[in-house]
Amino acid sequence: MKVKSLLCLAALVALTTPAQSRAPAYLGGQSAHDRITQLTSQVHWNTSLAQAEGSAREQGKLVFWVHMLGNISGGT
Repeated sequence: MKVKSLLCLAALVALTTPAQSRAPAYLGGQSAHDRITQLTSQVHWNTSLAQAEGSAREQGKLVFWVHMLGNISGGT
């Protein structure tokens, strides 16, 4: 749960930071792969919105919903 809170906080900071103050960041393929592997291994992903809502209700937390097509590992 701590990871989810940190991800939400990071997303909010990124959205509120002016674009001109953000320098473009480029990662090599291996660095990007390592970061994706680390992220996906630390976050519990629900496979349905109903499942996420049930878990959130039990824990008194919010749901952060991301709808995507393909595989987050990049092998879409």
